[in-house]
Amino acid sequence: MRKKWCKFTSLLFCLIITVSFGDAAAQLRISEVLSAPASDWDQDGLVDTKLDEWIEVTNLGAASVDLTDVYMRDGTGTAWHYGFSGSLAPGQTLLVTGTASVQWQAENDAGSSGLSLNNGGDHLELWRAPMGGVEVLLDAVDVPRHAGEDDRALAWLAGADRWILHDGLNPYGGELVPVGTGCEPSPGDANFCTSLVPVGASSVGQLKAVFDG
Repeated sequence: MRKKWCKFTSLLFCLIITVSFGDAAAQLRISEVLSAPASDWDQDGLVDTKLDEWIEVTNLGAASVDLTDVYMRDGTGTAWHYGFSGSLAPGQTLLVTGTASVQWQAENDAGSSGLSLNNGGDHLELWRAPMGGVEVLLDAVDVPRHAGEDDRALAWLAGADRWILHDGLNPYGGELVPVGTGCEPSPGDANFCTSLVPVGASSVGQLKAVFDG
């Protein structure tokens, strides 16, 4: 299958795909994003729209992943907003708050913007970027506008292989996908939403969107 991809794509794209699938870091996934905090998520006693933003990264693979040279950024520029370190065990989730991002930026002379998540919708990317080596895109996610409102989180439900909306703290009754579930954001924990019943659902179509993805 990989040879067929190479036949119909550029050499560079083929190289990136080959490296990506051969790299254990390809097991990493952005698993939850909260871009409009209205609560004290970093638990410093204050609510701050920059410091209380957060993202999760989860190792969905069966092997531990070395996080050296793994970076996070949004899709609006080339600057890294956070650089990871250490390793992530199989099934383990790592939480990165805006506070952690600002600290990393200060230590690496990388500004002070924090995670810089956009409340009106955003595009986030996870990269393996060794100095002097080939940069590999590991994962990317588009956060829709309605998931970027106060204390709502876009969450990856691994068991169902799809994105859901954690809107328990700020219910969403609209019809945009993902629709509301009534589940609360779960920073640092596995994403399990037992209700999966959309808040204010008024049509079979909405219910089908929740259960079928």
